[in-house]
Amino acid sequence: MSLSNGEEGFKPMDLNSLEIFNKEIMHKNEETAPDLSRFKLLFEPPAFEEVEPYTFEAVYHETRKQEEIVFKPLIEPRKKKEKNPDKENDPLVPDTGAPKDQAVQEPEETPEEKGYRDGFEKGFKEGIAKGKSQGYEKGFQKGEAEGFQKGEAAGAIEGHKKGVEEGYKQGEAKGEEDVRQKAAGMLNTLKESLTMADQTIDLLVDKYEARIISLIQQIAKKAVMAHIKIDDSIVKQMILESLKALVNPEEIVLSISEEDYEYIEMIKDEFFDEVESLKSISVKSDPSVKKGGCRIETRTASISSDPESRLEAIFQAIQKAGI
Repeated sequence: MSLSNGEEGFKPMDLNSLEIFNKEIMHKNEETAPDLSRFKLLFEPPAFEEVEPYTFEAVYHETRKQEEIVFKPLIEPRKKKEKNPDKENDPLVPDTGAPKDQAVQEPEETPEEKGYRDGFEKGFKEGIAKGKSQGYEKGFQKGEAEGFQKGEAAGAIEGHKKGVEEGYKQGEAKGEEDVRQKAAGMLNTLKESLTMADQTIDLLVDKYEARIISLIQQIAKKAVMAHIKIDDSIVKQMILESLKALVNPEEIVLSISEEDYEYIEMIKDEFFDEVESLKSISVKSDPSVKKGGCRIETRTASISSDPESRLEAIFQAIQKAGI
């Protein structure tokens, strides 16, 4: 028997080579080195042949016509048997082994079976009722919790909105009321102050009336005299009013202050235009006459006038009238 196989790469062995190998082993001692070159592999790995790379081709090509595929049923239809007119209308009756004319009786239900059936039905109904009850409780609890959360969130939002609106309205009303009260307080304070001021003025007037009138007179005199010093036309007005107070004056002697002499000499011709009866005017300066005043003498009368005398007359008239 040989283990050689040319296709698989095995090396051939014969009996002579085995006997030689056996003798060498028998005469071999421990110090002899093994001849490793005599051992060869019984099997050498075959060399792989180079294979050309596989190229893929498209299953469908636009120039290739599609082949017609004919489908064939896997199961052939059964052939129709000849109909038997006698058995065509017969209903299917199970074969129970009893005669055909005898009716088949169902077996009676045992008490155990009946009790099982009744218990099953009752338990089934009670289980449905109990399941509904438990499911209702669980659903109610879950719905209550979710509804509470949603209601709490919605209530918080709505409550915040209403709280802001009501707070704004209350704050606005309170602000208006505060402003109104403060304004009323300020008005009351002002009214009291004005009332007190009026009372104070009345007291001051009653107490210092004479002094006040005297002060007013002094102020008026100073104001009039200051105006006379800067306005020469005042003396002209005083002379015309005095001439009109006389009855048809014809020849007059006009005495005036030294400050007004030059001014009256310059304008004395204007008096003839104002008084038609006037025929002659003799102007002279008199130290006793104050500035702005005059003294007129005719054959039958004389008249004197000055701003201070007129102011004094006005003050006396006011005192008599009780103003």
